[in-house]
Amino acid sequence: MKTNPEIRMEARAALSGNWGKGIIVTIVYWLLSIVASLPQVLFPVGSVAGSIIYLLAYIFFAFPVAFGLNMTYLRFLRGETLDADHIFGAFNSTFYKKSIAVNLLSAIYIFLWSLLLIVPGIIKSLSYCLAPYILIDNPSLTGEQAICQSMKMMDGHKMDLFLILLGYAGLSILSALLLFIPMLWIVPYYMTVFTKFYENVKAEYTPVAVIE
Repeated sequence: MKTNPEIRMEARAALSGNWGKGIIVTIVYWLLSIVASLPQVLFPVGSVAGSIIYLLAYIFFAFPVAFGLNMTYLRFLRGETLDADHIFGAFNSTFYKKSIAVNLLSAIYIFLWSLLLIVPGIIKSLSYCLAPYILIDNPSLTGEQAICQSMKMMDGHKMDLFLILLGYAGLSILSALLLFIPMLWIVPYYMTVFTKFYENVKAEYTPVAVIE
């Protein structure tokens, strides 16, 4: 398993000459996220109808879009162009329902663990983080199976990912001083880092049979 500095270095190398495309992907992703949030704007604050429509929009639109973002960077690191069109990669018969299932189940489980204490919720969120990537590589799996596989693959690697996320959070907070404009570069950088992290964990875990 490569160290975090090595993963970051590889991410920067992969993005060399591709920063502009990464920024475009980020902008498209943000615009789609805004579309999913429109019910909060169109309906009165606190309205039941607005809350329900927002929840449905988030589940049936934002979840597949987030899954598509994972797919975009996984394809990129495997030799394809960093293309914003790939964000819509989950809107098909193969991945649409599963992209919703894996994200919805993860959100529910993390919420339930967080009811106990914040720390268990954080640990579980780290454990489940590879599930979308696993599902992309193994479309025959269910969302539940992908989550279980992620938990196994993340055994011994949660602190590594936590430190990566800590760096992401720190830069995100600092970007507020510049009206979040640096996020146009931070997001593609860390999406590449997260995806590189998955590829490294997967390579280490290869000898273990994948759940069918």
